[in-house]
Amino acid sequence: MYGALVLVQLIFGLHYLTTSLIVDRVDAFEWTAIRILLAGILMFVFYRKRILNFPKGKDWNFLIVLSILGIILNTALFTKGLELTTPAHASLLSCMIPVMTLIFAWILGYEEMNRYKSLSLIIAMSGALILLGIDNLDVSSDLFVGDILVFINFTCFGLFLVLSKSMIKHHSPLGLSVLVMSIGAVLLLPLSAKGIYLNHDSWLNLPWWIYVAAFYSVFFATVVTYSLNYYAMSHVDSSKVALFIYLQPVVAGTLSVGLGLDEITPRLLLSSFLILVGLGLSTIETKSDSEIS
Repeated sequence: MYGALVLVQLIFGLHYLTTSLIVDRVDAFEWTAIRILLAGILMFVFYRKRILNFPKGKDWNFLIVLSILGIILNTALFTKGLELTTPAHASLLSCMIPVMTLIFAWILGYEEMNRYKSLSLIIAMSGALILLGIDNLDVSSDLFVGDILVFINFTCFGLFLVLSKSMIKHHSPLGLSVLVMSIGAVLLLPLSAKGIYLNHDSWLNLPWWIYVAAFYSVFFATVVTYSLNYYAMSHVDSSKVALFIYLQPVVAGTLSVGLGLDEITPRLLLSSFLILVGLGLSTIETKSDSEIS
């Protein structure tokens, strides 16, 4: 079970690098549309029977919003951001997902804020701002733009996690994932069909390793990871599953530095330390929190 969770983070950690390889040769938004189309088809084929209740009426409107936040914007901004920034930066910013989720949960009244959580937000945000180079801001640099896109991507995903909470029991966790992924595939169908039809010559002439990276992104980083995550969630608390996301920067950062795509700098080390300290503080519960839960 815990081996499955570690494997998920290893797959995601490598996904930062495979995505970087793809967007070097393929338009980021075009690849996003095609990836979601293929992943949506596979997930619908494999897991459509996991949908507990098929949506009706106004349920579709809320599911469309969830799909835009958690699938379309999340994937598109992640892919475009990785075209401009580095895997180490992007994977480190992924640790802001629990922080942004906490902020939205507090704003919407789902969670209480204690002194440790408040301090965690300040420290983690400080680490993110240092990583973004707030002390020497160059808004025109590709690195800054890429980091901002990745940060917005994880912010959208944090809001998606909070808003989707009310729908999970109704559709089941995996059933909800199938629905939002399928909706995203339908919404992006014009763009994916256009990319496949108009640019099929360029797709056929890509190096073989691009196809390997694309297959990895669709099958392993989407279908397999969803399957393993929900297998683990059936045996342990979802909070423990979420904690394993902290392995992503270790995996992606190590691979990226080893391949020469990133270098270890004092800024990277300091921001890493602050973000991880902030995350640690956010897990501390006070007596009042325990009484509320």
